[in-house]
Amino acid sequence: MAKPKEKRARGIFQKHELSFSKKNFLFLIFGIVLIFIGFYLMAIGDVDDFVAVTLAPIILFIAYVLIIPFGILKKFKNEKG
Repeated sequence: MAKPKEKRARGIFQKHELSFSKKNFLFLIFGIVLIFIGFYLMAIGDVDDFVAVTLAPIILFIAYVLIIPFGILKKFKNEKG
């Protein structure tokens, strides 16, 4: 088995920073919370209830299509200093 190659810069190992910032993680956590809320609202409602049929799928759509991808794809500036 071959050893994985490590990147070097002028003889010194580069330290890779995490590509997600704190804001990215907050958006991801917010999206996951919205997903739990959406499925909970869908589970507690009756078959013909407005919340279970209309509101919960809208919340799930917003979480899956807008919030989670935004949290993954958006590049925020690192807050250092």
